[in-house]
Amino acid sequence: MPTDKPHPGGPPPAGWLSGLPGDLRQSVRRLLKEKGFAAAALLTLALCIGANAAVFSMVYALILRPPPFPAPARIVEIYNAFPKVGFPKFPCNFVQYVDVKKHTDAFDAVGLYRSDSQSLGEPGSADRVVGAACTADMFDVLGIKPLIGHFFTLENCRYGNDKVLVITESFWKSHFSEDPAVLGRKIHLGGDMVTIVGVAPDSFGAFDEQARYIKPAAWGPHEEDPGQRYSCFIWLYARMKPGVPQSRALGEVQALEQKVYDTSPPGQRQFLERSGHRIQMGGLQAERVAPIRASFTLIQGGAIFVLLIGCVNIANLLLARANSRQGELAVRAALGAGRWHIARQLLVESLVLTLIGAALGVGLGYGSVHVINHYTARLLPNMLPVVLDRTVLGATLAGAVVVGLLMGLFPVVHVLRSNLSNVLRRSSRSASDSRGIRALSGLLVAGQVAVALMLLCGAGLLIRSFVNAISVRPGFDPDHLVVATLAVPAAQRDKAHAAAFQKGVESALREIAGVEDTALSTGVPFKGDLPIDAFQLKDSALPADTPQPGAYIISSSSSYFHTLRIPLLEGRLFDDSDAKDGRGSVIVDRTFARKFFPGRTAVGGHFSFGQPKTDADWLVIVGVVGDVPHNGVEDKTGNPFIYQPLERSQPWEFNLFVRSSRPAGDILQAIRDKAHVVAPTLVLFDAGTEKAVIDASFDNRRAVTLLLACFAFLALFLSAVGIYGVLAYDISQRTREIGIRGAIGASREQIIGMIVRQGAVKTAVGLVAGLVGAVFLSRYMASLLFDLSPWDPWSFAAVVVVLAAVAMAASYLPARRAARVDPIEALRSE
Repeated sequence: MPTDKPHPGGPPPAGWLSGLPGDLRQSVRRLLKEKGFAAAALLTLALCIGANAAVFSMVYALILRPPPFPAPARIVEIYNAFPKVGFPKFPCNFVQYVDVKKHTDAFDAVGLYRSDSQSLGEPGSADRVVGAACTADMFDVLGIKPLIGHFFTLENCRYGNDKVLVITESFWKSHFSEDPAVLGRKIHLGGDMVTIVGVAPDSFGAFDEQARYIKPAAWGPHEEDPGQRYSCFIWLYARMKPGVPQSRALGEVQALEQKVYDTSPPGQRQFLERSGHRIQMGGLQAERVAPIRASFTLIQGGAIFVLLIGCVNIANLLLARANSRQGELAVRAALGAGRWHIARQLLVESLVLTLIGAALGVGLGYGSVHVINHYTARLLPNMLPVVLDRTVLGATLAGAVVVGLLMGLFPVVHVLRSNLSNVLRRSSRSASDSRGIRALSGLLVAGQVAVALMLLCGAGLLIRSFVNAISVRPGFDPDHLVVATLAVPAAQRDKAHAAAFQKGVESALREIAGVEDTALSTGVPFKGDLPIDAFQLKDSALPADTPQPGAYIISSSSSYFHTLRIPLLEGRLFDDSDAKDGRGSVIVDRTFARKFFPGRTAVGGHFSFGQPKTDADWLVIVGVVGDVPHNGVEDKTGNPFIYQPLERSQPWEFNLFVRSSRPAGDILQAIRDKAHVVAPTLVLFDAGTEKAVIDASFDNRRAVTLLLACFAFLALFLSAVGIYGVLAYDISQRTREIGIRGAIGASREQIIGMIVRQGAVKTAVGLVAGLVGAVFLSRYMASLLFDLSPWDPWSFAAVVVVLAAVAMAASYLPARRAARVDPIEALRSE
């Protein structure tokens, strides 16, 4: 008679893997035989692993994968920080660029880069194309070489020499059919004739996937004026020399900035102190993903929680399955199979199940990537699309193996600890009835509920934040409002022609049938991308330690406030006389008035951008209007807005607003037709409704909320399945006990109550543990919430009620089945 050796705690015997092929074949046959179990387990694994594969591919592509440039760790981003006025990261300028190039020794190359968009093509048939402007040494910073032709030089980065262009490889393929004769071709870009000199390789897309062209960022003596040092509008990058640590490079840049501070005039020094200015530096990849790192970490955590819940479900299934197979395993042991060989069989079955589930999950992941790219294109538009590459597939496979081994450990440990020789002496039914197994299953279910509650609490907080954000009153009426952006022809940008051109465009728009109101502006509510400038108040009563005042600047026509239905609170709106030079009339919003004129009227107040030389240089406030979130409702800077007459500026592009009850599509077509009447070369782009602009401003929050809500729903479903499965299995093993209870007089209600109480106890333990975990983890979500505490009691209470209700429903179904057990049949089957 074979004995149960080696001891369960000892090592596996030599040749333990010799029968592995046979175990694989047997595992596949068993899964084909047990179709119900296999289908449930594979569906759970496919959902969990597929979600994790898709999310990990996003995290890897955007955070973990190094950029395809030589020594990418040496590429850094240098930027200004003004934390006291709400700008922890702000661009640089040509003055700082020149200083860093001349007076530091830590860098091999220093370059400037900014996004750009221009009309490209023949006048009258040009398209709006997204591109970039940079200094020539930016190519050295990235370490890339031209695919064909050559890059422009620093000589081309001077006014008058900048009529050259580099196009990207993707644009070369799509618009020029990879024609090498494109070199030397002259094309129209933004009204200028430029010459294509080179093609940038595809690797450039890893830095800016949107750019289709790269033009020189040109500057002249004016841009090198030290007085322009903090006129920030372009991003500064550098490549550190080999062996130079980032701390040393940052120290050199900060020392340079400190020297500037020490020699600054008192006014500029006060500005730097009141704004909290400092120079900062960070790695290229780290800086680019910093704004969304918290969101991605949350999404990845949600996917891992779902995987954990799914694994618990399958571990419970495998544990129950192994427990019910003790009779079969005991026979195998009696026939000579060693305990470790039996354990190996169980592990192989778990691995086969997991690997098949992983294959199905990868298929789901491929489909999910398309959805993910839809949102990442809005979260990080300059990044390459997410793909499931070999690294992600390898990580998924490795993760599946680990998951399979971990899930298989539960039945393996159970088998190694059981006394199989005693199983044959008892009936299979009683052998299956193990209090230890039931206790372990209950513990796993409680853990499952706890994890689901934490995930649901996170999703609940995000959903409430999303509701709070979209519920904010916009401060104007977006209904029946159409908006578009117009590129101003070069001939109409100078001071002599700009005002007449603007009036001509607005007059033409009023001629469209069904138009109620029209306006022009350099800003669109909820769209952002507005300039900001520091200012000083005349006769200011603000405390000396007040942060440096600053405001966003919008240039608008006098009809802007009436067209958008922005209420006038004090004073008056613009009139025709305000557009004349020397008047200096401006309108401010309510936040400006309350912040800088507390307890008194702001109308008649004076302030100035820069240091005024005469009294005529002070701007005068003529009106106060309601707040409008031009930067979206989640703008955390707290800076107000200043409106100035559009006629006093010469923008390269401005926005058209048309209010009409006609369908938006008809109005947009009429606007295009009218624009071509004004000037055949006009380029209209970003046309749509203001409601669409508002909706797009919530893309980031919507994407994160939707993904986490999907994971939370999946976790809720899996938890319900887990509770149902454990109780259903428990009932199947206690048929005799339930039959006896019924035989001695227990009512259906009492049996249902007994089973439901068991589910309630497991759920209650999980809810308590989950609440503790949720309170601990929610504090890390504070930066993602809008107008909501991380410990919002209503969100937590709603989640507890929902999860408890689902758990009770999942408990009631097997309880009702138990109540239908016929006592006579149950006892007869025994």
